[in-house]
Amino acid sequence: MECSWCQIFFPREITIIELLAPWRIPEKELCPQCAQRFTVIDWQSCCPTCGKKDTISCRDCLFWAKTCPMIHLQHRALFAYNQGMKAWIHEYKLMGNYQLRETFAAAIRQKINNFEYDCLIPIPLSAERYQQRGFNQVTAVLDAAGVKSQEWLDKVVDTAPQAQRSRKQRLEETQPFAVKPDVACEIKGKKLLLIDDVYTTGRTLYHAAEALQTFAPQSIRSFSFAR
Repeated sequence: MECSWCQIFFPREITIIELLAPWRIPEKELCPQCAQRFTVIDWQSCCPTCGKKDTISCRDCLFWAKTCPMIHLQHRALFAYNQGMKAWIHEYKLMGNYQLRETFAAAIRQKINNFEYDCLIPIPLSAERYQQRGFNQVTAVLDAAGVKSQEWLDKVVDTAPQAQRSRKQRLEETQPFAVKPDVACEIKGKKLLLIDDVYTTGRTLYHAAEALQTFAPQSIRSFSFAR
């Protein structure tokens, strides 16, 4: 089988389930060496609200509980933002290695299937950022995973990349998102699931949630590839 990150072929045994249902066999998946570079979040030893490791109630969640008391994202993420994930994000998003959209497609599809939602809404890029990169890193992964999403948000203000801003600058960022006018009437009473690549301070997802909250959804939760 071909590794979905390093693209090296490696031997892999077929499971009994895959023998009975060969269509379940993925075309690509992480080889054992690459898989060791990533850490799945242990939800027994992290902040239960956002997944930040080694803390029970992190300062980010305390901040958002005070700042946005009407929004309860109950954030979930798949992987810890360790060195392996940083390297993958850098090569995929910053270097534009589009084929890496398939790296975690199967795992992300399985995780998203555990959520109860009506609409899955990816965080958009500004027109300027999309033109530079050529693709939205979130929707590309969702497409590779075969997960349907609704692009109901526009990013109307271009902001500097997260890595170029301090925590204080991120938290003080003004609202960059707007709900597309033609979908505003569809939001009321819906269970929404926001999705982004990395949860850092939470500012991006809470901005998106604030924009959507105006139109009275039943609930808003969030998910990211890494935390």
